[in-house]
Amino acid sequence: MAFVLKIKPHHFLDYLYDLAINNRHKEDNPWGNRNGELCRDFIDGKIDKIVFTPDVDDICKPCKKLKNQRDCTDFFDDETTKHYGFKYKKDFNYQLDLKLNAALPNVFKFDQEQDILDVLKQLKLYLTNSIINYYLWKRPERERNTFIGIDKAIEIYK
Repeated sequence: MAFVLKIKPHHFLDYLYDLAINNRHKEDNPWGNRNGELCRDFIDGKIDKIVFTPDVDDICKPCKKLKNQRDCTDFFDDETTKHYGFKYKKDFNYQLDLKLNAALPNVFKFDQEQDILDVLKQLKLYLTNSIINYYLWKRPERERNTFIGIDKAIEIYK
């Protein structure tokens, strides 16, 4: 049986970064989301197919901060989101995922099942530092490690 992961594009970029720095999220978080569990599954090569969404994904579904199965009540207090005028994660992340989809529509295809290795190969070809920086301000280690994560993931999923 194929493991299909429904995930937001920015969460997937997080996983690539986590793979590069060997962050296996060994501890579960207090909010009950599936971030650590699913990141470990990704790093261990257990994902067969992937579906991108700008909405609630498999990470967020069980989170205690998710209300009505769609509204994240978590908020930001960092400079990046304040600069853009966002308080709530759901608003910032939704706009971010729309930008990622617009930048790479043939990779971050919403609501379409794709083979994970195909997605990784497409990211290797088309992802750029400027697209990564939709997510965070210029942080060279973030950019560098995302590309390292792509290469590592391709090796895992070959």
